[in-house]
Amino acid sequence: MTQRLPMLRSPLAPRTWIVLALFVGCLQGSTCQGQEQVKDSLASAEIAKDSTSTKPLNVEQLVSKVSKSVVTIRVTDRDGAESGIGTGFVIDDSGMIATNMHVIGQGRAFTITDYQGNKLSATAVYASDVTADLAIIQIDFADSPLPALPLADPDTAKQGMRVFAFGNPLGLEKSVVDGILSARREIEGQTLLQLAMPIEPGNSGGPLVDSLGAVLGIVNMKSLLDSNLGFAIPVQKLVELKNNPNSISIDRWVRLAEVDLETWEPLFGATWQQKGGRISASGSGNAFGGRSLLLQRSKQHAQPLEIAVQVRLDDEAGAAGIVFHSDGNDKHYGFYPSAGNLRLSCFRGASVFSWQVLHDVPSPYYLPGQWNQLKVRLKDDRITCFVNGHVVIESTDKQFKSGRIGLAKFRSTKPEFRKFEFGPSIADPELSQQASAVLDELSTPEIAFENIGQEQLRLLADSDTLAAQELSRQAIRLKEQAERLEQLARDVRRSKTLQKLESLQDTPPSQRLLQGALLIAMLDHPDLDPQAYVQQIDRMAAEINESLAKDAKTKTRRQTLHQYLFEQNGFHGSRSEYYHPANSHLNRVLDDREGLPILLSILYMELGKRIGLDVVGIGLPGNFVVRDQTDAKAPQLVDPFDRGKELSRRDAADIVLRFSGRLIQESDLEPQDVTAILTRVLNNLVGAAGRRNDGEAMLAYADALVAITPDDFQRRILRARLRGMTGRHHLAMEDFDWLLEQTLSPLEENDVLQLKESLQALIERAQP
Repeated sequence: MTQRLPMLRSPLAPRTWIVLALFVGCLQGSTCQGQEQVKDSLASAEIAKDSTSTKPLNVEQLVSKVSKSVVTIRVTDRDGAESGIGTGFVIDDSGMIATNMHVIGQGRAFTITDYQGNKLSATAVYASDVTADLAIIQIDFADSPLPALPLADPDTAKQGMRVFAFGNPLGLEKSVVDGILSARREIEGQTLLQLAMPIEPGNSGGPLVDSLGAVLGIVNMKSLLDSNLGFAIPVQKLVELKNNPNSISIDRWVRLAEVDLETWEPLFGATWQQKGGRISASGSGNAFGGRSLLLQRSKQHAQPLEIAVQVRLDDEAGAAGIVFHSDGNDKHYGFYPSAGNLRLSCFRGASVFSWQVLHDVPSPYYLPGQWNQLKVRLKDDRITCFVNGHVVIESTDKQFKSGRIGLAKFRSTKPEFRKFEFGPSIADPELSQQASAVLDELSTPEIAFENIGQEQLRLLADSDTLAAQELSRQAIRLKEQAERLEQLARDVRRSKTLQKLESLQDTPPSQRLLQGALLIAMLDHPDLDPQAYVQQIDRMAAEINESLAKDAKTKTRRQTLHQYLFEQNGFHGSRSEYYHPANSHLNRVLDDREGLPILLSILYMELGKRIGLDVVGIGLPGNFVVRDQTDAKAPQLVDPFDRGKELSRRDAADIVLRFSGRLIQESDLEPQDVTAILTRVLNNLVGAAGRRNDGEAMLAYADALVAITPDDFQRRILRARLRGMTGRHHLAMEDFDWLLEQTLSPLEENDVLQLKESLQALIERAQP
């Protein structure tokens, strides 16, 4: 597996041998590459203009002055949970807040609150620079502007002067600490202010001020060697960044994927999003019951009509489902799961008193916490409601007879929807006869608990604790069977994806890499809609082509691709969460704009060929890159993980030496075929799962490795071992038997026989 130490690619490395960034591995963001820096004289002039001359303040006065300009920044991680807290401060009355780049991350959602706890609305990331670890956020102050802190003249930052740092160390908000500016240090070509004061996570992005309350720098690091030693970025760097903005709207920054507003109309608040063929909703609606609607734009639909969607709830106490016969406002029907039951309701107005529950029924066919298909049939003045192909409700209610259709959510539920469809007839899902026969063999007789009365309890109790022990034994056995059934369900969901990987060679060559990468993602996201992501890449390529002349040169096409990916849309290499499995899932890379080198390279290659470039993958040890060989006379190596950095052969040689400890070979620069690329993606996933001790995930990836390289001995052995370790003994035996039918070396044959004998002994010991 390809391994990389995230910090080696950090913009501050190898400074990390000396100091430790507050959040290990600074997140990368849009830089000011290619922009001319302002001259020192211009920067000094702006600083001098913002500075205020007055007598020194005492600590109480200083806190009173500065704290009103300091804000708290909370950031979410890859999975949407809060991942950290940092600090920022106002630098311009128009609503600009300075902080560290690594505080807000790249493409992460964040919230900002002022010193009174009021939430501030961010409109854009006005400027960002990874190398300097700085960002400026544009805020809409509305009617409540915050005071801007003056920026000190850099010449006033003298060694030995008393300085103060404001922030939220270790999550302790509104803190201040004083210390000494002990030195200026040149570390890896950058000037930093060395501070003799305790700096902790949460101080990042906060202002370092003098006794006048003027900003000398931005706190960004603590020392690895001493808890009372920290570093700050000089204020001059902040002014340079402010004068060279590279603004990105906040919607684009946090990658909110709005629903297609030409097809859908959101009503009553909440946030509706659409990613890769799936619709999700978050936040509470502002209609009663926290209701929010997402209606189709089309007004009328002829009957007979069927409407279907698959829905999954994050909380079964919530509710979400289908809306029909809507007037585009408060009146409509709704069919949805709620608190484990299936409910048909009629909403006759805006108040709770106009809400009529027509039916509320349980159903054994509804699967809590899983995807369930809801379907409504409208025909002959009758409403028929289905869940997973089974009728659960029939109603002759006629209060509304026509209107729009769509989706609804209630309260704080965060539902997901997929496969919304409508038409005269929609086929119900059903089991084949063969599948039903297999399931019948697995069915367990139900226990007749209704036959247990007081007399039976007494009879069982007569045997003292033996009867209770036997019941506990049976309960343990049933739990084990339940776990095995869940395991089998995962295998069944995965089987179709593996079949498609096995037949990948039947796919047109131009489509194999993209289809293969999406199929790999489906191992962990079985509900993924691959075609939706193919269409997304097509749309991205169309956007790039719109800005290109038909006769655009190769270099122009490549530069436009770089600008679109890395500047306009913020795609970047994942550093702080390098080993997160999402970095190897193409759908998540597209959704989050973050990934491993090989996944960003796959995206680069797919877009490249759609805009007229001939781009191939180059599997350097430790770092997958690409080569644009459109111009055969001037092929160019490119590192998509490093924002499209163009590499020389010497750069490639340095990478090989760093990660493998040897000199570069010509074979290192040979293009990788689809099988080699997909194998490398899977090896990365196997390694990441191994770090988590996740045997089930390792097996999924081993299954895929065997699917695309069925004759590889080591991968087949790996899968057989994992099948045995996870209790899939019969499947493991099938692998061992297959291997023994192949032509093996004596050593390989001996290994297989020993493993098979060990597994056979394990099976015999487990038998009653």
